[in-house]
Parts: sequence; C-alpha cells; structure tokens
Amino acid sequence: MAAGMMGQVDGTFTTEQRDLFASGLVAEIGVSAYAVWSAIKYYADLNTGEAFPGIRALGDKLGIGKSTVQRAIETLEAHKMLRIVKSHSKRRGQTYIARERLSVRVGSRVLCVIVLDYVPARMRGKITRLSHSLETGEHDDEAWADVEIIPGPGFEWDATAGLLRGRVAASELPAAPAQDDATRQLGASILARLAPGLSEKIR
Repeated sequence: MAAGMMGQVDGTFTTEQRDLFASGLVAEIGVSAYAVWSAIKYYADLNTGEAFPGIRALGDKLGIGKSTVQRAIETLEAHKMLRIVKSHSKRRGQTYIARERLSVRVGSRVLCVIVLDYVPARMRGKITRLSHSLETGEHDDEAWADVEIIPGPGFEWDATAGLLRGRVAASELPAAPAQDDATRQLGASILARLAPGLSEKIR
C-alpha cells in the first residue's frame, strides 16, 4: 500500500484588471513598479486594505534591490496606484494601500479613470455597484464614496454636481452592434413563410 502524503496547497488566486495592460499603464510605470504594486496587494489586510511590508521584505519577495523598490513606490504614488497612510498601530515603517484604476470608456475614448482603494473584502461588491451605477445612470452614494475621479483628455470633473463635463464627437461614438447573421436568417425565413414575396419588395 502506498504511503500517505501530508501537506497543504495554497489555492488562492488573485486577479488583475485587463485594462492595466490594454491601456498601456503597465508599460508606462514599468515592470518593477507593477511587481511592487502586486506584492503590496499580497500583503493587504482583508478588511482594511492596509499593508506594511518593509522595503527589504518587498525586495526579497521580488528579487530586486531596495533602491529599485523605493523608486517603484514613488512611481506608484505618482500614478495614483498607491497611497501611504498613517498606521493605527505603533509599528514603525510605512503603511500602504494599493489602489485600482478603472477606465470608463465610450468606444476608444477614455471619459475618466475611477481610482479606488484595494480592500479585498469589499472589492468585488464595490466594482459591481460602480458598474451598475454607470450602466443605469442611477446615483449610488455608497458606491461612489471614497472614489477619486481623474478626468480623461478634454473632460473635467465637477465634484459639486457629481458630473463629468466635456464633449465627445459623434464620430467617436461606437456603432450599434451589427445584427447577428443567424438572427437575420431566422427572421428572413419566418418572413418568407408569413408573407411570400414581401422580403423582395422591401430590400
């Protein structure tokens, strides 16, 4: 009989927003900054998002030097992907909160970027509520609480009115989705049975 095997497998997965790559943001901040951002998310507290790995710990996790980590942190702060907060504990060192950037687009035009703190326990629900509010136009105070808006080129954010002001040329609006071929064929088939010869007259 084969001997039993004891051990553990960490099956935890993290996800990354596709737009970080599609928008070119990862290329802009560089691989080191992206890696440091991901490592800080690894350390994030489930309920607060606070992470307090030291510079050396981050460097050891990623196999990079302290000066590279420090430059990466400065880059992340400049791109609003990280903020440094005052810790509620008496521990030394900096406390970080990683931030997510979500682009709001019409076609290929970026209307604005929504920036929000990465708090693992609330992240999925927060993004779901933001998406619903954007899709329906219904204002949701809780969804938009603690969210920062960065206007896209040619736009400005009116914080008092809660409105993004600007213009989008009609040529930049996405075309209506083309009708599916199978649907069109089914419709033509039904029309041919119910009103023979009509389809030829209306082409």
